[in-house]
Amino acid sequence: MGAALLVLVLLLAWLLWPAGGSAQLAVLLAGLGLGLLILAVAGLSWHVGVRLTRQRLGESLREAREQLQVLSQLQTDWQWRTDAQHHLVRWQAPQAAPASTWVGLAATQTLWERFRLVDGEAGQLLHRLQEQAPFTDVLVEAAVEGGAAAQFSGRWLLRAQVCLDGFGRFQGYMGTARPVGRAPEGQQAAGLRAPAAPEALLDDSRGWVQALPGPAWLVADMAGVHPRLLDLNAAAAQLMGRAAEQLRGEPWRACLDGLPVEVRECAAAPTAAQGVACGPWWLCLSPLPGPGHISLLSLWPQGALDTVPATLAVEAAERARAEQESFSYTVSHDLRAPLRVVEGFARILKEDYGRLLDRIGNDHLDRVMGAAARMNSMIDALLSLTQLSSQPLQQQTVNLSQLAGLVMEELRRGAPAREAQVWIQPDLLAQGDPTLLRMVLENLLGNAWKYSGKNPVTEIRFERQLLSGQAVYVVSDNGAGFDMRFAERLFGVFQRLHSASDFQGTGVGLASVRRIVHRHGGEVWAESEVGQGARFFFTLG
Repeated sequence: MGAALLVLVLLLAWLLWPAGGSAQLAVLLAGLGLGLLILAVAGLSWHVGVRLTRQRLGESLREAREQLQVLSQLQTDWQWRTDAQHHLVRWQAPQAAPASTWVGLAATQTLWERFRLVDGEAGQLLHRLQEQAPFTDVLVEAAVEGGAAAQFSGRWLLRAQVCLDGFGRFQGYMGTARPVGRAPEGQQAAGLRAPAAPEALLDDSRGWVQALPGPAWLVADMAGVHPRLLDLNAAAAQLMGRAAEQLRGEPWRACLDGLPVEVRECAAAPTAAQGVACGPWWLCLSPLPGPGHISLLSLWPQGALDTVPATLAVEAAERARAEQESFSYTVSHDLRAPLRVVEGFARILKEDYGRLLDRIGNDHLDRVMGAAARMNSMIDALLSLTQLSSQPLQQQTVNLSQLAGLVMEELRRGAPAREAQVWIQPDLLAQGDPTLLRMVLENLLGNAWKYSGKNPVTEIRFERQLLSGQAVYVVSDNGAGFDMRFAERLFGVFQRLHSASDFQGTGVGLASVRRIVHRHGGEVWAESEVGQGARFFFTLG
């Protein structure tokens, strides 16, 4: 396209300009220069487009790989694939599956040789595969016995989609396989689908029902007309005065005669999922997910409820920890992804085409790259802030004076020419976590050092005072200070009382200080005047 445009420019210049040797030659040369400039711009645009496309494809591929890795970790089914002749060419186990489950099977066998339909004809699965159509919930059982394939036995629920090439030709199947419990002898599979009876769920539930300390029952169709007792643990059988084998499978209401009167009335038709008092007992009803309408009925001594608040507190802590992990993953991956794109493209423009831009254009690029770097710093600070709540406290005696001295030594090393007068009260001992308390001093002393940097002489003090009989630690400076009308914003996340052009920072440091001090059972506050420095106070419980 560029070459055609160049020829067109030269032709127009030659035809339209009046005849005249030198003038026509000058116009021809000017047209040639203009055409070359157009070619250069077109080539530059093409090169930029190629680089941007490669960068975008690389980011998309990296994100796709991360998502695929997460999905593979969450997958609970086997994954398999066949070729066009239905040979099983690939299978992959979920993380929780035994490594040897599908090991030892001959690679020459086809899918229909390894499996057969439950209660179906021998060739029915082959006929289904030859249809080359997707299928779901096909209940099969392994057709191999003994040897290394013994662990491959059992029933499986197969699902599959058709794989086609670019011309629409059949290339095989890709699908999943899920192991299921065996149905009772003689039970027929409904067509090609797994039976809807709850035996598989019952098999999974029996183990933890038997492990419950108090009486517990598994009842089918509790809200229906004819509820039936599926299983019970030893404590329930002892309470009812009958053997568990005699009770399994019996109508639920016929099994209630052996229960205490107060429990019998509640258990006949329980409706309160959160529990109901039955004399000295507490009866809880918990519907289980899945087919069969199975419910767990359990009895607890009312004294056992004293432990519920502690249990709920543990569960709340676990939920908070899970939410924090989810938040950290979102911040570190989802928020950084577009930021990497912006920073990467800006760097490409700066490195490859910065010489073609004027001073203003390069300044714009520098601003974009600087903003991306600051955003990265803010993300790091935010992640650190979220981790402060879950990090366990390592309580011990801490020498705050020694920590403050180490912090000031690092600050002086960063600006050795600055004139500073620093006084640290010796032997300030406190109980707390040394790592977290050092973070407190790094933020408070770092702010004092930063905001007093424009003074001819920096003055910083760290000392302990007694206020109303309580030890209060004070960090003071002669820096810029702040207006006390905005003091409430001081310890908020990303709250700044000074312009970022005057004093750099993420706006997270003082929020971290407050969170750490609160975890130690203390308080933090500040006093200041504009241009008169600031004083930060904190206690440690």
